[in-house]
Amino acid sequence: VDTSDGSDKLDLSPILNETVSELASLLRQNSRGVKQSALQCLDVIVQSQQGAKSDSKLHELILQEVSGNIRDTDLHICHLSLRLSLAVMEASSTCGAAINEHLLPALLTLSNSPCLQDLALDSLLAVLGKAVQSDAVIFQDLLVKLQNKEHGDSRQVIANLAKCIAAVTVSADESNRGMVISNILQSLESAEQNVYSTQLALRVSGDVGRVVDLSKLTGVTDKLQQAYFSSFDSPSDGVKNAAAYGLGRASVGATTTFLPVILSALEESNQKTRYLLLAALRELINCHKIGASGETDITLIVQQILPQLTLHCADKEEGVRTVVAECLGSLACVASDEVLTQLQGLATKQSVEEAIDADEEKNILVRSTVATSVKFAIAGHCDTVKLLPYMTTFLQLMKEEDLTVRNAALLMVYSAVHHNPKLVIGLMEDHIMPSLIELAQNKMQRKIDLGPFKHVVDDFLPLRKAAISIFATCLEKCPRTINFASFMPILTKALGDVEDVQLQAHQIVTSMCSKFPTEIVGSLEGFIAPLQKTLNKRMGNKTGTELERAMEWVKSALRIIFVLSRVEGAMNLQMFADFVERTRKSPTHQIMLKELEEVM
Repeated sequence: VDTSDGSDKLDLSPILNETVSELASLLRQNSRGVKQSALQCLDVIVQSQQGAKSDSKLHELILQEVSGNIRDTDLHICHLSLRLSLAVMEASSTCGAAINEHLLPALLTLSNSPCLQDLALDSLLAVLGKAVQSDAVIFQDLLVKLQNKEHGDSRQVIANLAKCIAAVTVSADESNRGMVISNILQSLESAEQNVYSTQLALRVSGDVGRVVDLSKLTGVTDKLQQAYFSSFDSPSDGVKNAAAYGLGRASVGATTTFLPVILSALEESNQKTRYLLLAALRELINCHKIGASGETDITLIVQQILPQLTLHCADKEEGVRTVVAECLGSLACVASDEVLTQLQGLATKQSVEEAIDADEEKNILVRSTVATSVKFAIAGHCDTVKLLPYMTTFLQLMKEEDLTVRNAALLMVYSAVHHNPKLVIGLMEDHIMPSLIELAQNKMQRKIDLGPFKHVVDDFLPLRKAAISIFATCLEKCPRTINFASFMPILTKALGDVEDVQLQAHQIVTSMCSKFPTEIVGSLEGFIAPLQKTLNKRMGNKTGTELERAMEWVKSALRIIFVLSRVEGAMNLQMFADFVERTRKSPTHQIMLKELEEVM
């Protein structure tokens, strides 16, 4: 049936009615696999027969049956059902009655689901837009129904409804579109509006402005700017975030109008509004990154944005620096050459001092922001070929004296190993592993006097946890980069570390037992002491959640002992065999042992 290769369409007319009817009936089955296959098959049939003479009753039958699967209980099936509905609507212009009777109620129910997201949400927006474009539904009626949907105080529901309202608005004619924008402005100017309705209006304005150039509508941009900036002073965080979202999205369609305002406000901003303005920039950049910006070319505005982002790399507020890093990371995905060159310069002390006349503390913040920016760029799938030449410079941040910069650099490496191992495989031996081996074992404990008692803080703990996480991901993604002679002593030491690190080590050991049994057996003797220490851990006066956590910790150690005992050759080691036997006979752990035996 699939004729996507350009071949002539297959004539299914002799069997079409019976085939479609049978497949449509399968959509009532409980089996997820059957429904998924039926949906995919129907989608191919409908698209392959587009333009051919077909019975409109078949299309109506499909819409009737498929509507029962447009629910938030299974978003993948929901997505496939919506794509099939869209294919039917594109193939037939005579299904208006079926759309209103069967499809529309399901669409409206789904529109305010807190679970709706990703592909299912995108498909819903496409179907709603098509329903308006094809005049299958009356725009005013659909708009009112969406606006009257219950959203409560759920930000996710408000965001989804805003996207739905925007989707039908941009698909409507100019007069209806202008009417919606006018109503939004009136609601934003109204003093009687509650905070949740305000959030909805702000978000709708942004989602519409992403597609429609609002600067072409007389007087609209000035009023919206006033609404956005006045909302920044709202006591509601939801309204503030919605205003930043709206401003950023509206800037996509009317860049020349809104972007200069954002950049100008950033130069004069106080700490309170700086985060929100940068969040607006993040929305603008992200729309370009995901290809939701139409034909606008962001490379034309990169040079306007970069100076402000660079300026705030050393902001004293961590939240502001994180948003800056997200902006730079996303920007690196769409304008790699300019942004990566800038980040490379900021990654060195000399360049930092030239770019920002500040003290060493600010330089440290800048380098930490650079590492975080690269982490976001890697996670955002920045071009490997363009990023690779800069990685050597960025990896030098692992050798910084400041622990904050080192931790940010470790998270950057973790992002690379997890999302794009090609970036670091060739650099592991010389640039990553030496630092990783050092950081995975270092401790820096200090005592804090809290009056009646003293608290011990280990400043290196976040770095050890990050380093162990990198080793764990390397074992999964690129095991050849691991030198087991160096790694196994680190793993042994981690088994005797603090609880969080021990649990990480337990997961690594479990994974290695099936993949690297020889290396595990060779290190068994070293595992015995730290595991015994965990088993002997006294619960003291722990109660409630604290006691449960401690018990799970011990149970995790017992689970590891069971797993290790099943590795081929492990029980041939007398010392380990004796340890396992003692553990099995220990009266202290009998209840836990029975529980584990039942599930293992």
